[in-house]
Amino acid sequence: MVQGQSPVVKLGAWGSDGGAAHDIDVVAAPPHRLHSIALRWGKVIDSLAFTYTDKDGQLHAAGPWGGAGGVSEDLITLGPSEYVTEVGWTVGPFKLKEIEACVTSLKFVTNLGTTHGPFGNGDGAHHSLPVLDAGSVVGMFCRAEDYLHAIGFYVRPLAVTESTDSPAKPEGESLP
Repeated sequence: MVQGQSPVVKLGAWGSDGGAAHDIDVVAAPPHRLHSIALRWGKVIDSLAFTYTDKDGQLHAAGPWGGAGGVSEDLITLGPSEYVTEVGWTVGPFKLKEIEACVTSLKFVTNLGTTHGPFGNGDGAHHSLPVLDAGSVVGMFCRAEDYLHAIGFYVRPLAVTESTDSPAKPEGESLP
């Protein structure tokens, strides 16, 4: 790996250019494993926060990004061998606030077959990000103000161990 290059892939963002950009520092502390996701939501996704560990096992917190509105608050805590293998979301209008496009729903699916969500009403265009070959979603970034206007994801590809040439779990070592 080139010095300063992150072992994760940045995908997205989907949504509008409203709000301010929020991101994590993937060079200083590349996400290795997602631990928890906290959401505030109602008709749309109001805010997002999450925790992750880097390759050295240090816990990092991101967010909350977005507003304090919403009628529901949910915390997803992943088990020690659980990781996110698919994310689904919708981007559409929030007519009540005259917003042309924001994230109107989020859904997370894990390797254990557990589905969390969908959170939000789901109006708008549906999107899905399945992570193939035992890779995992390890972080997120967004544009937000009072609501999430856009969302994107960090994916950690499956690591392959050099000694056996067999796949390692996503919790394994970073890519070479």
